[in-house]
Formats: sequence, C-alpha cells, structure tokens
Amino acid sequence: MEGALYESIARGNKDTYFVSKTFQNAVNPFETRYDRRPAFVSELRRNVPLNSCDFGRSCEFEFEIAGELFLEATILIDLPTWLPPAIAPLNTDWNNFVNTPAGRRYGYTRGIAYFLFSSIQIFQDKVLLYETSGDALWASHTSRGDLSKAWLNQVLSGQRGFDDDTTDLSRLATPGRLRLPIPIPGNAKGLPSCAMKQQRFRLKLTMRTLEECVECSDDTVLSPAPWSEQTFQWTDRSTGAVTAFKPLPRELIGKPSLTLETRHVYLDHESRAAYESAKHEIPYSVLYENTYTFSGPADVTVVKAIDAEHPASRMFWFLRTSDNLKRNRRWATSSATAQNPYYWTATFLIAGRDREAASPPILWNTLVPYAKEGRASGFAIAEMNWDLGYSLGARPEQPEGSINFSTAEKPVLSIFMRSPDAGDLFTTKTLELTIVVDSWALYTIEENRGYTAFSN
Repeated sequence: MEGALYESIARGNKDTYFVSKTFQNAVNPFETRYDRRPAFVSELRRNVPLNSCDFGRSCEFEFEIAGELFLEATILIDLPTWLPPAIAPLNTDWNNFVNTPAGRRYGYTRGIAYFLFSSIQIFQDKVLLYETSGDALWASHTSRGDLSKAWLNQVLSGQRGFDDDTTDLSRLATPGRLRLPIPIPGNAKGLPSCAMKQQRFRLKLTMRTLEECVECSDDTVLSPAPWSEQTFQWTDRSTGAVTAFKPLPRELIGKPSLTLETRHVYLDHESRAAYESAKHEIPYSVLYENTYTFSGPADVTVVKAIDAEHPASRMFWFLRTSDNLKRNRRWATSSATAQNPYYWTATFLIAGRDREAASPPILWNTLVPYAKEGRASGFAIAEMNWDLGYSLGARPEQPEGSINFSTAEKPVLSIFMRSPDAGDLFTTKTLELTIVVDSWALYTIEENRGYTAFSN
C-alpha cells in the first residue's frame, strides 16, 4: 500500500504517526493540502544624497524605510574624467589606448570604488552603528567569498584584476558605473524595518581628493596629475593612427555622482504582524581598524597592540610602503618578490602567551585563506581565522567561532620584519601596517525600537 516503506521504518505508535482522531492534526507524508500565501514582492529604490558630492568632502544619504525587510544597500558611483568628450568614449575600446608621448598612462587607482572613501559610517538617529574605511572594506571583501563573486567584485569596483598591465590602467580613466556594497545589520537575512518605523538611518561617506585617487604607470611620478600633462595621444591599434589632444584642466573636471540603491521586501499581512511583534537579535560584522606607521632597522620584532571589542571571527592585516601610498597605489600590499613579503613571521599573543604560534607568511597569506575561504585573495593580505570556514559554515550571517576581544588581556600582534628585497623599486623602510579585527556586534529590535547590545 501507499506509505508501506514509511510504515515499516517508523518507530512508535504507527497509527498515531499517520492518523489522528481529528482531521486537522493528522500526519501523513503524502499530504497534499497547502496553505495559500501571497508571493513576496521585492522593490529596488534609488536615493540621491542630501547634500552635493565632491572630492575631498562628505555627503550623506538617508535610508528609506519601505516594505517589511531591508535587504541590501549599494553605492552607485559615476566618476568624471580628465579626457575631453570626444576622446572619452573611445577609451572604452580595447583596440585603442591612451598615453602621453613619453609613454605614461593614467587612470583611477585600482579598486577606486573602495579607495574613493576614507570613511564610511552608518548612523541610527545619532548613534553610530558601523564605521570603517574604504581600505579596510576593500581588504575584507577581497579576502572573503568564492571565486565567481571575487571576479565580479573586481569588475564592479574598478580593479579589473590586472595588477601589472598598464594598458588596463588607462581604461580606468573612464571606469564606467561602479558598485560598492555597504554592509548593513542583517546582510542577506534582512533587517526587519517594519518593526522600527519611527527610527531614521543615515549613511555618511567621506571622499578623498581627486589628487589622491589617480595613479600613473611611471614610477618616477610622485603625485599623479594627468590634467597637468601638456599632451596625450590616442592610438588606434588596428590602423596605427595617432591622435593628439590635451586633457581637461583641473577646474573643468566634474564632480563624482553617487546614488544609494536599496532593496526592500514586502510581506503578507500575517508575516508582517509576526515580524512587528517578535523580538529580533541580529548579529552583524563590525570592522575595528588599527593603523600603525613605523620605520627603523630591518630584521627586528615589532609588537603592536590591537584595539577591538566583541567576539571576533577573524583578524587580517596588510602592509604598504609610504612610496606606494604617495603614488596612490593603496592596493599594493606585496613586495617585488611575492615569495618574500615584508615580514618573516607573525604571531598573535594574549596575556603574553601565544594564541597563534609564530608562522611564516605562506601560512597567513595562503594556507589559511585556502582552508577557510576556499581561495586566496591574490594580494598579500594575511589572515587568522577562527570560525568553521566557507565549506562547513553558514557565514556571513552568524558567528561560528571567535575570540572575545572585550575580555582578552593585552592582545598584540608581533611581527618579525625583514629588510627590503634587492629587486624592490622602493627600498624605503617606512611602512604602514593596517590590522583589522572582524568582530560581531548584536543588534536587537524590541518594542518598535532598535539598539545595539553589549556596546561599550
């Protein structure tokens, strides 16, 4: 008979398992009755900033409260160019390229969607919920996720993935529309905005100056400024034709255009009532950024204190030379010799004892990312990861393993630095060390109010 296999393996009272005295409570693995519910409706909204946007200034957005769930937020970025209107459309053709007669090529720095912002802040009313820099967010997104998302993220953020291709750099003079995802509490699970209609959320973005956002293929150019060049030339590779032109002067280069794109979900009446009455506890990621600049003799141990709070699932760090930073190459985290990064070993100590043993860069830069993320970032971004990992875990919606930095006694990162390679173009001993702790905060919604729990 139908269901004989289930009957043979079911334990306990078989009749009670399949049949009940009341029809409504009957249990049957072949049940065909379903409750009808309307489909969820997703809406995409775009908002303009509350004030005008310009390089070197800050602008603010106000999040719209619409629907019942607030899923994601993305900044759409349209950047101006120093190329004249007649040449700018031609720069998108891969059969052509633009450079100076001396062979110098200019473009926005790789990853400009991140490095455009020196500060990213999210406020609830007057309470700061989230704060990070574009540099820390770039390292966080670059070192997390699968390969397909990594490639898409590179294209949408203006990285392109060709670190040594100067032709690709000239394309970034006209990068097109870029997209920067903004982390919000809830992430993929959504933030139940219907449960806190009376609160206002704002996004504040502080942008770097245009002079800090451009890089040049010529290493001798200290402060890239393509608008100061006398002449550029556009070359058609198919015909060999060369057209000379002058770039736009600095005062005629336009302002960046920013748009906030948000996604909202509308639920049915019963689901909305359940969301409004329930108490929500939403863990979300918070980046604590520690930046140190140091110079001195090589082959010495450098100990840096770590300032962070809350349970942290991972910690990552990267080093950049002052020479690369002066040339706006904020993405340049590797030395000339990839097998020989800027340090010999690194260890993590709590209360003067090793929490992570001293190990070479191949462990922190390569093995840990492959074991926990399933891939390496392609940059010299070192990582200590304490959660289950990409294959076993359900990240990034919830913590799965962590170290509590709120109670950790004197957490420090000890790095044994090395001298520069002979092949390094820049042999400066001045380095900037950025240590980022990826912690978990708890956002609680109760009685139509949202607040952060366990905040100091």
